[in-house]
Amino acid sequence: MGLTPTNQVPGAKEGSGNLRTYLLTGAAGLFGLRVAFGGLSFIATVVLARLLGTGGLGAFTYARAWILLLGIPAILGMDQLLVRDIAAYQAKAQWSSIRGLLEGANRAVLLASTGLALVAAAFSWAFSKHLSSEALITFWVALPLMPLIALTRVRQAALQGLHRVVRGSFPERLVQPALFLALLGAAYLVFRGGLTAPWAMGLNVLATSAAFLLGAWMLRKALPPPASEAAPVFDGFDWRRSVLPLMFMASAGVLYGQADSLLLGAIKGVEALGVYAVADKGAELIAALQVVVSALLAPTAARLYAAGEIERLEQVFAKMTWMMLLVSLPLAVGFIGFGRWFLLSFYGPKFTPAAAALAILSVGQLVSAAVGLVGTLVIMTGHEADVALAIGGGAAANIVLNVVLIPKWGLEGAALANSSTTILWNVLMAVAVYRKLGIQITVLGKLVPGARKLPG
Repeated sequence: MGLTPTNQVPGAKEGSGNLRTYLLTGAAGLFGLRVAFGGLSFIATVVLARLLGTGGLGAFTYARAWILLLGIPAILGMDQLLVRDIAAYQAKAQWSSIRGLLEGANRAVLLASTGLALVAAAFSWAFSKHLSSEALITFWVALPLMPLIALTRVRQAALQGLHRVVRGSFPERLVQPALFLALLGAAYLVFRGGLTAPWAMGLNVLATSAAFLLGAWMLRKALPPPASEAAPVFDGFDWRRSVLPLMFMASAGVLYGQADSLLLGAIKGVEALGVYAVADKGAELIAALQVVVSALLAPTAARLYAAGEIERLEQVFAKMTWMMLLVSLPLAVGFIGFGRWFLLSFYGPKFTPAAAALAILSVGQLVSAAVGLVGTLVIMTGHEADVALAIGGGAAANIVLNVVLIPKWGLEGAALANSSTTILWNVLMAVAVYRKLGIQITVLGKLVPGARKLPG
């Protein structure tokens, strides 16, 4: 069956203009959502820091870090798999396979996330003596986020595979943070500034639930009619063989990303974690554009690779690397040179000890921007086992470095462990891109003679 106009996607050979239009319009929409999300999240963090103090913000951050870590195995690696396979199924008009993949993914993720939430509740009860009452209650309140976040990732991945990236991001990038901020404002008026971490987490769960319901409705409206009407076909062998490496990769990735927060909270306490959290949030602003471009280019990378257009794949990703570096550089330099002023102005004097950690984390994010979206490129070209191996090693190294450096240097030790392993992982992925695809997308690709070497 040939592709109909509604099925045509960026990356077809006749579509250089289509690809450019897709990238520009998608980038504009995603960047706008990311700016809105970053701004609203930043304001929410400032409000939480002012209302909860270092201890309350630490308890909130500690609970959220555990939910993010435990929630990733519940996704079962389906998010990356859905992006890749739905994009391929749509190109071949295999609507029954899309329907079957969506139904199977949602069912499996719901069961896994609910089971993990119950197990986490039991374990936290057993080890309750080792946690403060505020941190424990905040964690219990946060447990409903586990299935909500897991199912949300399934829906986002499905829309991303259908090239509805902006629509897939809208509920979580705009509705959820705006509603959470509004609820915080209302709670401030009700509690007269006496908001606690468990209450703040409850408001976060409420805002996430509303965004989830909106997103589910949007997926139903965006699904092509042939897929909605088709009888589901479960291509079990085709997709399950990728689940384990993808699940391991995603779990290791979140462990890698949350190790500094979890170990800092465990070793130095939630007060120290509350201070560190604002530095971590600042560094996330530098990575904002990378997140946007990664979501935008993931399905395009899969299609260009499937079509054998390796040279074009290199050109698109190399250009994006330079764009990310140029946009990220001013913000990173500002945080490195004026981080203390930034923290004092927005969060208050109690959070200025995070200035050095903010500078260290900014260096790591800047290097990541200069290397480019190497991880996304490796995954979308079917080499997820390489990513799983590299990110597993990075997570292990991150844990070891945090255990060694946090007792001696505290916040700065956690930041140094995070940045060092971020740089290491990006270098490993850049090597994997060159070894597997024969291309070079880092900024060095245009500076080093002979860096580019296409296969064959």
